[in-house]
Amino acid sequence: MTELVLYDHRSSICSQMARLALVEKALEFRRRSIDIMETNEQFEAWYVALNPRAVVPTLGIDGEIVTDTLHIVNRVNALPGPDLSGNGTTQTWLGDIMALHYGVLMYRKRLEADGTARQIVARGLLLQALREERPDIADLVDKRLDGNRRFQALLRNPEAIETHVEATRLLIARMTATLANQPFLAGDRYSLADCFATAALARFTIHGFAPGWDTALRDYYTRMRSRPSFATADVVDLGDERDL
Repeated sequence: MTELVLYDHRSSICSQMARLALVEKALEFRRRSIDIMETNEQFEAWYVALNPRAVVPTLGIDGEIVTDTLHIVNRVNALPGPDLSGNGTTQTWLGDIMALHYGVLMYRKRLEADGTARQIVARGLLLQALREERPDIADLVDKRLDGNRRFQALLRNPEAIETHVEATRLLIARMTATLANQPFLAGDRYSLADCFATAALARFTIHGFAPGWDTALRDYYTRMRSRPSFATADVVDLGDERDL
């Protein structure tokens, strides 16, 4: 039997997408939780050896290591089980859903008067300390520090924030229009597009977008929530941004 190990974090949206794909493929897998918040386990040497970008999720398949969420779910779909390929729009949906800036959606409501987010500022300070402590991963940490600085600058720019929020609204509108004419996002059967859409809609629920959803999208999400995979994959759509 193929041994599958998913290195993930419960509230990570990408981890939830990967878990949904594994569960919908009816595959048995073991979860190895990576604490990316308190202990920063993703930067430990053993994990960086698995995933040089030090992000979650990572999938182990009998010793084969797969990183990057898009690669993971497509590799999962190549394993035995129900076909989650969908129609010709599936990969476009995956890319478009992944392209949203979920960090902006999370922190835009948690800003101080000067446009800073305490958690992101604290993360930058932690990364600076980590760089001193771990010269072996200095290049990796430098990339994270650069991303942290760019994110802090983005959060201080209301127009940039609105651009990302509007991109989310537009994607929601596209989903709604598509689902008005078919039961699933990429055709008549559940696909990887629905794994991504379910995790994204769960996150949008937490971020307060759900009250504006049209009937087609509300009904779709109700159906996705009622699938056994929603609970089994531990999808998170309750609480608020502080629970993520």
